[in-house]
Amino acid sequence: MRKPTTEFLLIDAGNTLLKWATAGKKWPGRIVGDIDTPKASPTWIKGLARKFPTQPTILACVVPKLVPAFRRAFGTRLVEVTAALPELAHTDAFHFCYPKPKEIGADRLAAAVAVHAWGHYPAIIVACGTATAFTVLDEKGRFCGGAIAPGLQTQLTALLGASARLPKTRLEQPRRVLGKSTQEAIRAGVMLNFQGGAKEIIQQLTRALPGRKKKHIILTGGNAHHLAKNLDMPFMLRPLLVFEGLLIIGFRAFGPTP
Repeated sequence: MRKPTTEFLLIDAGNTLLKWATAGKKWPGRIVGDIDTPKASPTWIKGLARKFPTQPTILACVVPKLVPAFRRAFGTRLVEVTAALPELAHTDAFHFCYPKPKEIGADRLAAAVAVHAWGHYPAIIVACGTATAFTVLDEKGRFCGGAIAPGLQTQLTALLGASARLPKTRLEQPRRVLGKSTQEAIRAGVMLNFQGGAKEIIQQLTRALPGRKKKHIILTGGNAHHLAKNLDMPFMLRPLLVFEGLLIIGFRAFGPTP
């Protein structure tokens, strides 16, 4: 075990946004900022390391080309979340019932660590970002699979990109289902498709999980609030779930569990 620490730098590098936070023994931590992921150059990453020169850093990155720059900038104080990370084999950690764990995204792993640590399983974790990723823990707390669908903004971008005559439309909750303009119709269609599709996947996954134990539905990610507005089943909304998991991994790597 490495030297105990009082504060961590937690980094969630997604396909669209790279977000970072600081946290100590108690959650919630403090969200420091975010940047569009394409702007996270090696120079920028080196600058981030200089701003946080001593904090042990826990990284969940789904953009592989960024990882070498983080390794160079943060050195031995960097812990990268992967399925092979020793801290995922912690006595309190979950196990895999999944053929190729190395394929699982670091953000999904971090979220699963947090949910497992609460003891809230069986569980369906719905991460609403660039993709809408559904991660399933079975009644033994094992990571056993899930589903991945296009995210809300991704659906809108794909629709507009494939249709020359459709106008640019800002993504927001529609005022009514019956759109009275093309933009209103797009908002209604995309939003209802996202909400209805997510609900159907959750229901199918719930039926696919064996056993009679209550299934915990946990929503997270930047667009989770859009799904929460129209989800007619019990759920928990944890927008910072990935960061919670990163903090747990940090304490397992660098010091006693808080």
